[in-house]
Amino acid sequence: MDYRKRVEFGRNWHPARYRVLPYFEHEKKHITPGKRVLDLGCANGWNMSRFGQYGVDAIGLEPNGVTVRHALEHGSVTQADGLILPFADGAFDVIYVQHVLHHIGDIAAALREIGRCLRPGGCLFLVETVEDNPIIRWGRRLYPSWMGDEVNAPFYFAELRRDLARFGFDVTHAEQYSIAFWLWETVRDQAVWLEAITPLFVKLEEKLQTIFNRQSAHCFYVAHRRRDMDRHVPTAVLGRV
Repeated sequence: MDYRKRVEFGRNWHPARYRVLPYFEHEKKHITPGKRVLDLGCANGWNMSRFGQYGVDAIGLEPNGVTVRHALEHGSVTQADGLILPFADGAFDVIYVQHVLHHIGDIAAALREIGRCLRPGGCLFLVETVEDNPIIRWGRRLYPSWMGDEVNAPFYFAELRRDLARFGFDVTHAEQYSIAFWLWETVRDQAVWLEAITPLFVKLEEKLQTIFNRQSAHCFYVAHRRRDMDRHVPTAVLGRV
């Protein structure tokens, strides 16, 4: 998806997509009416648009002024740095971070700020790209940026899970997905009419998942802020933010 353009979630989407993008069903359990939700790195507001369909008015945070203007069509947005969140301690029930963490240079500081702004027991819903997929690894060596944003923190699925635990989060669900479907999504962005044959690629993806799941390009984690989080975060990290 080109996050620099205006967007509304689900527009021109074939329902078959939901079979190979499992995080949608999981997020519905945590992003519910009455919850205080921050979409960190909201870009053009694609997630905010979807959350609005759930009956949730999320707050967005985005450093890019161009995409902020698009996101404002879907709710309240603050233009700010993801390493210095302009919110009070414990301000949110859920902080949603989708394909943003790998663009941030200081992951420890980012997770520290996320933990600070979550209430004790609050949910971090993290969607990421991982280098378990060899095409992602090779592609990032050749093109170390995505739409102008540098990739500053390459992840592997198991390592990122350990990092979340190390910095004060209890992971309650972790799952990999998308062997090749992410490539199809990139192509489809250039030609919307191709969406009509998406079911064919969904069938291919489902077969690939049964064999190559550990080489998936994407993953998501549902993690909760420990109530005694400060005792679990290394001392060197606490003073960074």
